[in-house]
Amino acid sequence: MQTRRILTRGLLSASLCATALVAVGVGNAGAVVPGANGRILFTRQLCATDADPCWELVVANATDTQETVVAGPYVRGVFDDVFVANWSPDGRSVIFIADLGAGQAIWQVNADGSGFHQVFTPPTQFLDDGPAFTPDGRWIVFTRCCPRPSGYGLWKVHPDGTDLRVVTTEPVPPNVDGPADNVPQVSPDGRTIVFQHDRPTSPNGVATVNFAGGRLRDLAPADMNSQFPNWSPDGRRIVFQAADEAGIDVWAMNADGTGLAQITSDGISRNPSYSPDGTKIIFSRIMDDGSRDLFTMNTDGTDAVQLTQTASTERFPQWAPAT
Repeated sequence: MQTRRILTRGLLSASLCATALVAVGVGNAGAVVPGANGRILFTRQLCATDADPCWELVVANATDTQETVVAGPYVRGVFDDVFVANWSPDGRSVIFIADLGAGQAIWQVNADGSGFHQVFTPPTQFLDDGPAFTPDGRWIVFTRCCPRPSGYGLWKVHPDGTDLRVVTTEPVPPNVDGPADNVPQVSPDGRTIVFQHDRPTSPNGVATVNFAGGRLRDLAPADMNSQFPNWSPDGRRIVFQAADEAGIDVWAMNADGTGLAQITSDGISRNPSYSPDGTKIIFSRIMDDGSRDLFTMNTDGTDAVQLTQTASTERFPQWAPAT
């Protein structure tokens, strides 16, 4: 439960001019590999209007008794569809995509709000939301559109902005926005990327592809509108949200698509991810007043505990290892 909030922001005017890169920790630590549970990261929406600067990224301890605003508040137009950020492997900084006045770029900021800097700007075209590190910290995987012959495909680049490489390509039929490969997450062993496979003529899906590239593999059933996948820290399970006529709920399946299981059945739970120790799932739930708060639960859906209690909207939580 939230009892105290620290508003720590880097000076944006100085940050936009910063060029020095903050070092990324390399090792076997990260929210998708085993470890002790550390801090949480999430997006907060403070108002309902697109014109007001009310979108921000928040870092807090696991009980949300202390918060730090590390980026924002921004207007809605700085991101594309979803304002999703991810931890660095050492749990000391976060990355996200935003257009802060000079076009879309990948940005990085320390968990205390310092060291705000630009990591990468595409040479042509534009980026999409939700970049993610590999567990060894050597690469950032993200969505880029639309260098021919690809639409919204996955790409990778080193954290210093060098060695840009394509991972997936997507055909772009005439007058069709998609398909698209979005919000990627890399498996704990670094070999596989899971992502949201947006399909313009059928429900969205969850798919995987080898990190080196190749043919993608759709996992979730074709009739499920499945989104926002995340790995378990042992790499054996994938948690995601799926929508039907009853609403949106949390689901999980094995890494090969078998063992599909519904975790929640209230129709108001979404944006799940695992804790680093693999015992919990953190997620967002719609409240009676229309706002969204963060909860944790056991991996089987039992013992739900509310973390945030605000009139605002909290989304897309990610859990870092203890540093």
